[in-house]
Amino acid sequence: MNSGIDFYAKGIRIRMTFGFLSVWAMILLQSAFSETAAAAMAACLLHELGHMAAMKLSGVKIRGLTFYSGGIGLKSEPLSLLKTGREIFILAAGPLVNLFLGAISGALGFGIFAGVNLSLMLFNLLPLSMLDGGRIMAAVLERICPLRDITSALRITDILFGGGLTVFFILSGSAGFTLPLTMALITVEGLWERSITPV
Repeated sequence: MNSGIDFYAKGIRIRMTFGFLSVWAMILLQSAFSETAAAAMAACLLHELGHMAAMKLSGVKIRGLTFYSGGIGLKSEPLSLLKTGREIFILAAGPLVNLFLGAISGALGFGIFAGVNLSLMLFNLLPLSMLDGGRIMAAVLERICPLRDITSALRITDILFGGGLTVFFILSGSAGFTLPLTMALITVEGLWERSITPV
């Protein structure tokens, strides 16, 4: 069963999940494509360039690009085959790029781009399996418990953390409906992807 739209460009599989299409449809239905939305897309692309640069330095071949509800993800040779430190370096490269861009753009007075980059960095460090933070957590857990299956632990984290944040945003009224729905979609996508793709 396919959960998105797939096509190939120069041998690289490009995939758009229904979660990605749904989130952007909701954003566009709420308002016109704004400066903030454009900054968010630019920040996401630069984030992935950070990962790609780290992969290049580590000799990892890129196999695909996936657009999902949490942003943009790269498919590559299994990072789990690398040493833990190198795997974490690749996973952390994207958030580090956003931290650098946020600091520089903030110092230059580009408040929107700075805020978007810093928010993207913090968001990607959440311990959800579809995000960098969750994958870093998985790499650490696999290092600590090499003989144990951590899939169940990651699923529980997705449900508790993703679901908890969704409920928090709904009850607090601190955000519109897009953010809670995005969190819910990321949680569901994380569980779906983990059910069909080995960690």
